[in-house]
Amino acid sequence: MINLAQVVGIIAEYHPFHNGHLYQMRNARALTGASYCVVFLSSYFVQRGMPAIYSPLKRAEAALRAGADAVFEIPTPFSSSSARDYAAYGVSLLAGLGIPNLCCGTEDVSAEELSMLLEVIDENSEAFQHSLREGLKTGLSYAEARVNAIAADLCQAGADNTLLLRTRELLSKPNNILAFEYARAARAERIPIRLTTVSRKGSDYHDPILQGDFSSATAIRTHILNGGSWDDLSRMVPHSVQEVLAETPYLNPDCLVGPLERRVLDLLYEGTALSTFSDVSDDLADRIANTSFREDGFEALVNSLKTRQYAHTRVARALTHIFLGIRKSDVLRWKNAAREEALAKDNSEGTETAVPPIGAAPYARLLGFRRDSEDLLSMLKQAATIPIVSRPAAAGSLLRSPAARDLFQAEVHAADLWNSLYFWDSGMALPSYLRQQIVIV
Repeated sequence: MINLAQVVGIIAEYHPFHNGHLYQMRNARALTGASYCVVFLSSYFVQRGMPAIYSPLKRAEAALRAGADAVFEIPTPFSSSSARDYAAYGVSLLAGLGIPNLCCGTEDVSAEELSMLLEVIDENSEAFQHSLREGLKTGLSYAEARVNAIAADLCQAGADNTLLLRTRELLSKPNNILAFEYARAARAERIPIRLTTVSRKGSDYHDPILQGDFSSATAIRTHILNGGSWDDLSRMVPHSVQEVLAETPYLNPDCLVGPLERRVLDLLYEGTALSTFSDVSDDLADRIANTSFREDGFEALVNSLKTRQYAHTRVARALTHIFLGIRKSDVLRWKNAAREEALAKDNSEGTETAVPPIGAAPYARLLGFRRDSEDLLSMLKQAATIPIVSRPAAAGSLLRSPAARDLFQAEVHAADLWNSLYFWDSGMALPSYLRQQIVIV
């Protein structure tokens, strides 16, 4: 019988899976002594604010064939959210399944350094809050204003220039930022997760050029979207992954532009304020309402709307949330879904359990597993404090609270919209979310 100390979790997009991901997965096992690796995978729309080019099931199959033992889904409202909400939801999924180890990729920061920074940074301090407000007023992006606010807080606490410079450098790199948010979420909610980091190997996160054995997902994705041959990727993507994805039609994000324009026009005609949607401020709503949607593709559309204050990913997420109908009020309600689910369970069973933190996951959707890892699934089911959904059609009988059911239905809706885009882009019809079968390899 295994125990959960033998299990390590990885929160990932695998957009698509490449050698760097395989490197991390192998090191995650080695550094933690884990026998099993569980992946928590972004769903149909990813954190950079774009539709995934391959479905979650295809990306889950790729991960399983590359060595993952089980794959669970991060639902679209959180997989397409800010780094903070994305990380917090992922960490809470691990906690909900009782997994004690989390391994994340970074550019150049260790778990010990992250822990040290969290010891000295106080985001509730007067210096932090004042600097954050002032930075946003001057037109800085939230990320820029936050780094300045952290620096102001550290100065107030007497930090030296070496620490200030290192903090600015650390929080300017995407994978470091996510690692910081994983550590922050675990600390803030007192989730007993041991964080381990693996330094990035090869190209930078946003490097658009294919380079050697360890090219970035950005470069590989760009190559695929430009019609490049999979033969050119043979050094950069595991053969098992190529077998899954090479013959699978991909979704080009450019196909989102037309439906997105129609959605915006309908909302404006109905008198619906675009600023009600997640990540859409009043000013950004005006910019979107007044754009022509005549740019050459989704990336060009996003670039036409971004400013110093509204970074590329913020604009892309805003557009995606408008398209999906994800409102700010929805996200607030879903952040309380786990609490509602726990209380509903207690009421139905006459028990009393600890109240989950705000932002915790109310359920875990299983995308797939390896046949030789069935013991792992049995252990996770025994340890889990949240329902495990292996058959989407059965979710209604497993989820007790309205908020949890609403979050699940939002994922069904996102999947249906992605499937619709995929059909019109590739000509291939995929099963609806409720009819999907889990992947077993």
